[in-house]
Amino acid sequence: MLCHNILAPLFQFSDIFLSRKPRETVCRNCWTQFDVISETHCQICYKPDITGTCNDCQQVTNPIPHRAIFHYNEFAKFYFQTYKFQGDFRLRSAFNTVLTSSLKKQLIVPIPVSPERLQTRGFNQVAGFLSSAKLPFLDLLIKNEASHQSLKTRTERLTSDNPFTLKDKAEIPDKLVIIDDIYTTGATLRHAASLLKNAGCAHVSTFSLFR
Repeated sequence: MLCHNILAPLFQFSDIFLSRKPRETVCRNCWTQFDVISETHCQICYKPDITGTCNDCQQVTNPIPHRAIFHYNEFAKFYFQTYKFQGDFRLRSAFNTVLTSSLKKQLIVPIPVSPERLQTRGFNQVAGFLSSAKLPFLDLLIKNEASHQSLKTRTERLTSDNPFTLKDKAEIPDKLVIIDDIYTTGATLRHAASLLKNAGCAHVSTFSLFR
């Protein structure tokens, strides 16, 4: 669905017997352009090509552990331009296997989008990933934001007010992992984590597909 070339799916016998459609969304050639982060990364925020702890994390008191899978490279930007901004909702299934293997048996809280953004885009891209991967999640947060994060400078992101509030009567578990699509400065995930920790969640970690 990215390169629009003909895809030759690999069928299993159960697929044929149960008349299931092929599950591939991205061909092998496109998939290899998603660059997996190597073992050399910041041990806290997963910043690539860092040994030990990066300078940013060394400046933070009680940093929140983060995990990511892929570099946010040019091909990733192309993917999100197609999925997130052009609205090709079918592409939400591209990372089903990765998400299932990374997040199984965890209590997940996706980063929400504001009501205004949801109305214009039509979907929450993070919830789309999780629903496609059949991963249940807790809808605990409300987001209020006037402008795209991508339009803000690094300083503006890091110094912005917390855009999140908790939903009324939200029950907060003791352990949660907060999910976003892309980690840039980490400000969005830190805001959400801070809110949930202050609400009583003792163990909060974060996860993003891209870093």
